[in-house]
Amino acid sequence: MAFEKLQPTEVFKWFEEICNIPHGSGNLKKISSFLVKFAKDRDLYVRQDNDLNVIIKKPGTKGYEKHAPVILQGHMDMVAVKEKDAKINMEKDGLDVKTDGEFVWADKTSLGGDDGIAVAYCLALLDSKKIPHPPLEVIITTNEEVGMDGAMALKCDDIEGKRMINIDNEEEGVMIVSCAGGARFHGYLPLTRENKSGIKVKIHVKGLQGGHSGEMIGKGRGNANVIMGRLLLEITDALEVGIISLNGGVADNAIATDCEAELLLMGLASQMHGNIVGPDVSFFSLFGKLSSIAYKVESDFKAELGSRDPGLSIVVEEVHEKTLEPEKTDISNMASVNLDSSVDTFTETHEKREAVSGVIPCAEVIELARCICAMPYGVQSMSSSIEGLVETSLNLGILKIVSSQTGAVEGKGAASQSAGTMDEAFLLDYSVRSSVAPAKEALIRKMEIIIEGFNGIFEVTGEYPGWAYAEKSELRDTMAKVYKELYKKDIRIEAIHAGLECGLFSEKIDGLDCVSIGPDMQDIHSTGEKLSVASTKRTWEYLCEVLKAL
Repeated sequence: MAFEKLQPTEVFKWFEEICNIPHGSGNLKKISSFLVKFAKDRDLYVRQDNDLNVIIKKPGTKGYEKHAPVILQGHMDMVAVKEKDAKINMEKDGLDVKTDGEFVWADKTSLGGDDGIAVAYCLALLDSKKIPHPPLEVIITTNEEVGMDGAMALKCDDIEGKRMINIDNEEEGVMIVSCAGGARFHGYLPLTRENKSGIKVKIHVKGLQGGHSGEMIGKGRGNANVIMGRLLLEITDALEVGIISLNGGVADNAIATDCEAELLLMGLASQMHGNIVGPDVSFFSLFGKLSSIAYKVESDFKAELGSRDPGLSIVVEEVHEKTLEPEKTDISNMASVNLDSSVDTFTETHEKREAVSGVIPCAEVIELARCICAMPYGVQSMSSSIEGLVETSLNLGILKIVSSQTGAVEGKGAASQSAGTMDEAFLLDYSVRSSVAPAKEALIRKMEIIIEGFNGIFEVTGEYPGWAYAEKSELRDTMAKVYKELYKKDIRIEAIHAGLECGLFSEKIDGLDCVSIGPDMQDIHSTGEKLSVASTKRTWEYLCEVLKAL
């Protein structure tokens, strides 16, 4: 076992067990069944619903039998992302976890500390025969990372507790007491496929840091999908290109680190789109122009991002059909390209145009690029009452091609949708957040107008409420007191821009008093995710002391 020497052993034992079970959002049957078996093996009350949410109850220990129950809450799903060269199948394989004694991470994938560590804490408490605690009601939800679907569907009729500790915060020494509300916005732009003649190339936007779109959106990091939109806009100003494939990002609530497009390079475009100049222009001229544009856009974004995201790279590749292997071309010296020159290294193979079926025409590429650039992105406003807190934002987490999309206007109270049907479409998947409900609604309406202006359709799903700050909270006061006694300093009490399930449970459970805590984590929702070992230990000790005090 990779974590057998880490403390607390009772926590890291279960965390490693969780890491061995694939549990990306939407792939939760195995881990949900694992939790049910865990409870049954210990003769604990357990309920699993149709959405695979799991509730486990454990009586209070000696002296705590008649104390009011405490709810411990987390989610079982993770944002499953991996590097391009990772061999792991995240639908079927466990994670390749590593540790240096200071941090825990997974090789070439996300770790799922968000929120696997919450599940590990809960299992350690449920398994323990020594730790004193009141009656425990453990709620482990599903698909939190893709719209809090599990928490939305969960019925809480068998929940008796009125005090809830959510363990979905990524900073030790901070108690979260309020969060933003949000929604998922799915925009669909129409596309068609045609037979075209040209030369295949690939463009890859990569090297960005990414991160959680709630916590990191205020850091001003680059988004590969947004960069691809501007890149396509610049390309179509100068060249006729069609899209063969497009894929960027992994989740609406993760800032996209990669976006890749396979294009068909067909010719030069005049200033008026659609008037194509010289269908027999040499491949070198076209490829040189494309590389020059990519270099310019990369340079522009590096200037804009500065030290906030220094690793941006745009790679242009030639696709050789004979080998099916793209040949990477360094664009670092392509700032100035003589389009009339010829180079001996470009053989007849490069110059031969091929007939390609299923190409999205340039006019629709232009519409996609314009729509992405017209859409708002990033921080829209800052809080006027809490310094440094983002109030309203949105993130373009996924950009890809999907099939069979249908929208239909629904009644009041349902997820809003526009009318229309598409056999195939460009999908623009956004996470929208705001701590002010009218601001969220106004931003979504603006997005709807823009999408419809490009003849697209939309769907708004996964709306969840914000979590308002409670003026009075006995749980908050008790936990602050315990922290001060343990560490001789005050715990920081904060609101966050990210969404938490606390808002949903506050609506479901009348009179609920809740807070959110957790150990230090870095770069969640990315392949750079790390969990602090020392912080995990301190947070465990703090949680156990809190339960003693309740």
